Amino acid sequence: MADFVVHDDLPDFWATAEALFTVDPVRHTVALTALTRRLDHPEHDGPREILITAYEDGELRGAAVQLPPYPLLSTAIPVDLVDEFAAVVRRLVPNLGGVNGDRESAEAFAGAWQRLTSSEVTEAMALRLHRLGTLVVPAVPGSVRLATPDDAELLGPWYSAFMAEAMDHITRDEDADPVVEVREQIVRGHAHAVWEVDGAPVSWAAASPPVRAMSRIGPVYTPAEHRGHGYAAAVTAGISTWARSAGADEVLLYTDLANPTSNGVYQRIGFAPVLDATELTFDTP
Repeated sequence: MADFVVHDDLPDFWATAEALFTVDPVRHTVALTALTRRLDHPEHDGPREILITAYEDGELRGAAVQLPPYPLLSTAIPVDLVDEFAAVVRRLVPNLGGVNGDRESAEAFAGAWQRLTSSEVTEAMALRLHRLGTLVVPAVPGSVRLATPDDAELLGPWYSAFMAEAMDHITRDEDADPVVEVREQIVRGHAHAVWEVDGAPVSWAAASPPVRAMSRIGPVYTPAEHRGHGYAAAVTAGISTWARSAGADEVLLYTDLANPTSNGVYQRIGFAPVLDATELTFDTP
């Protein structure tokens, strides 16, 4: 039996669990990015974070994180402890909405949750994490530029369109203003790149500021009327160049396995698969 600690303070949790996540930053890219963002910009009035560490014989074995409204992150949960983790999580969040992580850990936790709660488990997204090797810049008409806060009026509606098209399983705050979200991201150091042809914006990609010398690209979005010309590959190459110049040794992105076209696009410009991941949702009685 493992011993579990439920943390009420994010800095306290991070002081304990940081080494667990940074030993393999690529595997834990989502957790590292999300935790760093929350540490830098605390949400004092938001829903309670779920922060759990597990120990065996006094040694740290695993951790689970949920930063509402997002699913539980499973990448640091050892498969042999999923049943015990699920029992602890259930006491804290009996109506947990889902889990996100590498396929092995996420499916193992989902199985434990299903055994414990008789939940129905549904796959919301099948993902593949890619890492950039040698960047191949495609020969595509146009040029890239970094967006400024003034571009939020353009990119906000594109962000809404991307979420509706690619992330429709996520419940979003109806009062959230995508223009404000994009503007705040740019102010906080996230890079947004716009591909332009003859001065007209045709595609967009964003990247997180490097964390542990690692930057993750997303979203990448091209309006339907501009697709089929290679603009997504071109703007992704542009934002990848920014990420490396900003200090990222690892440039990462997730692709939706249901969209084989995008997987081929990114591999042609130098991205190679690292691991498969999944987001699973729970319908708990």
